[in-house]
Amino acid sequence: MKEVKSPNLLTAGYLKNVLEAGGLSPNRMLGQNFLVCPKTLSAIPAAAAVGTGDVVLEVGTGIGRLTALLAERAGHVVSAEIDAGLFRIASERLGAVRNVTLLHTDLLESKHRIASRVTDCVSGISGSRTVKVVANLPYRISSPAIINLLEWGVPVSTMHVMLQAEVAERLTALPGGSDYGPLSVFAGYMSETQILFRLPPSAFWPPPEVSSAFVRLRCRRLEAETDDYSLFSRLVNILFQNRRKTLRKGLKIGWGAEKAALVLERSGMSGRLRPQQLAVSDFVLLSNVLAGIV
Repeated sequence: MKEVKSPNLLTAGYLKNVLEAGGLSPNRMLGQNFLVCPKTLSAIPAAAAVGTGDVVLEVGTGIGRLTALLAERAGHVVSAEIDAGLFRIASERLGAVRNVTLLHTDLLESKHRIASRVTDCVSGISGSRTVKVVANLPYRISSPAIINLLEWGVPVSTMHVMLQAEVAERLTALPGGSDYGPLSVFAGYMSETQILFRLPPSAFWPPPEVSSAFVRLRCRRLEAETDDYSLFSRLVNILFQNRRKTLRKGLKIGWGAEKAALVLERSGMSGRLRPQQLAVSDFVLLSNVLAGIV
């Protein structure tokens, strides 16, 4: 591999030189848009409040620039990279860093499951400690990655992730708005969400066609928990798949007219409401009532 002479490890020029020296170029199919704003890159570990007692999961190692910054503050960093070329470069650059474990793997084993290699590695390192997720998420997997990380069996305390702006808007949306949907409900049930700052396409290389936002999720459960999460999940998805229909019609599609009427009667909710009008607690109530019927 040729020597890279740029003095600033966080600049776009340095990144391009490293990729060129390694015979690589950004893979758009994998959503490779690298953050090239040095100020933002250097600020992310502090924004995520990473400390020496933390185990951090990073998704998308790249050439390891953010990984190295996280390792300076964290107890341990586990970073997953699907691209073989980037994994090779990151391994060459970070192989001697004792508190970094690099995994050549996709985060997702399937649409609904975190890869077992990631789970086993993070669980083994974290033990009883909660995990912090810090990542410039590949945009092609951002929504399923967030849902799976929220539902993960490994306890996560916070997630600080870079997302395309439209996903960030859906993630933080409140009832009544056009962006409010399943992602809003699941995130609202399992976390408190906040957009910390936004970035233009020019902050990335190659620049994506959309703006981006850095989002914090503080993981927690509502006081009113669902009795059956799988039923809750199915309810949310079915109702939003029929978001233009009333609550009565959506319940009827999922569980038949008789059970739909019972759910509305026992929950005390109006069948004329539409899914985008329901708060997270309303979905919990409907799910719990439905669990007593089905």
